[in-house]
Amino acid sequence: MPKVGMEDIRKGQVIEAAINAIVSKGLSNLSMKDIAAHAGVSTGIIYHYYESKEDLLMQVLKASFRQSHEKVMETVEPIEPSLEKLLKHLENINLVPKDNPEYMAVFLNYLGEANHNPKIRDMINKLFKNLTNYIGQYLGDVSTDGQPLKNLPIMIIALGFGLGIMWTLNDQLYDINEMDQSLKKLITNYLADKNGGKSE
Repeated sequence: MPKVGMEDIRKGQVIEAAINAIVSKGLSNLSMKDIAAHAGVSTGIIYHYYESKEDLLMQVLKASFRQSHEKVMETVEPIEPSLEKLLKHLENINLVPKDNPEYMAVFLNYLGEANHNPKIRDMINKLFKNLTNYIGQYLGDVSTDGQPLKNLPIMIIALGFGLGIMWTLNDQLYDINEMDQSLKKLITNYLADKNGGKSE
């Protein structure tokens, strides 16, 4: 019987090992033995904490999303809804592939499985929906003329993930710091256009 508090530690170790195994081997080639080897435990211990490989993979996906979400909550959430909040969020989105490369590598692997695995597809769609809702909530105060901004959250998410995937596959494709300024300018100009030529 594991000591009190050890369960969470062990689960965290298994999740981290699974992430490393996915990054090194790919999701389609992954076995529980691979994860056990990375974690330095037996497959029996993994099955003690997770009902199945699919259960573990769902928890890996959640954990990967959580890391980026926690950074947003730490750096973006304290800022009052404003253009400043949006620009800080854009900065976070742009830097994900650089600051959390494992997240993008895991996401790419899961994205490849989404069409074949309804549970993975549903989880990714839930991520997109949550991000859309989060951005939409504070964008209401960024626009001052009542113009609908319903498509802007989708545009931001698409740009963020698209750029992240491209940089993850080839980090020489563009300068990520330069892209930060370009992305902010693009969205600021879009908002200025929506607000009759004035950004907030």
